[in-house]
Amino acid sequence: MSFKRGQDPKKALRIGRTVLDDLKDHSICKPMNDPWKDADPHKDPDFQVRINPHNQFCFNSMWCSEKDLEDWMEGRGKMVKGTTKAEKKKYWDYAVFEGGDHDRWLIKYTWKWFDRMVTDFNPWVRDMYGLNMFMKTPIKIKRKTKEELQNQKNAENVIVAMFAPFVDEIKAELEYRDFSSIRNEYDKYFLGIKRALFCMGVGFIGACNLPEEIENLSWVTDIVYAKALYLYLKEKGKVELPDFEWLCNRNYYND
Repeated sequence: MSFKRGQDPKKALRIGRTVLDDLKDHSICKPMNDPWKDADPHKDPDFQVRINPHNQFCFNSMWCSEKDLEDWMEGRGKMVKGTTKAEKKKYWDYAVFEGGDHDRWLIKYTWKWFDRMVTDFNPWVRDMYGLNMFMKTPIKIKRKTKEELQNQKNAENVIVAMFAPFVDEIKAELEYRDFSSIRNEYDKYFLGIKRALFCMGVGFIGACNLPEEIENLSWVTDIVYAKALYLYLKEKGKVELPDFEWLCNRNYYND
């Protein structure tokens, strides 16, 4: 048997390796706990181990046998959520997609706002012979009324008009720049915009773990980043995109 340079011969021959070793090296199936502390396959061939997966959306938390872990790493079995083979495949496809990049999870959690992150606001600058310049068609910020829903809609329109144009700009930059470096740079721009909007009484800054209304300036730019990344991946066809519409309608209680 020949071995490749840099390859561990013991791993190639699987000398002393168990399913827990394979699980440790797996790119998609990652437990938060350490299964080795709860089981020793070398001593007990019929072991059962408790698995608490990192990806709580796609995978279940439960006791597993060696066969269960092997199935999990192949994208099937009871660890993968879903009640049918088709549903399990949808969860597995998303787990594979998300595992390819640390920022891809943003797409699922903001996908349902993509259709609202569009604007026909197209300002242009009027130049008075180079002496001064001013905005010809500025955004209109309406006064607050007694109707809270109308106030939310007005604020959302302004916020979307400010941020939506950045989607295509970031999407174009993804062609030749790393996504994380783009985010680091644009975060500085966006912070200034958020502060200006907040000072003008448009939107609010509130703590949250997951997306909520667009008015929350704390997270709204996640939609911009996620939509730009989604459109880029879709246009280039570099990865297989999961069924986001189906996924966004799922929760922990569906399966």
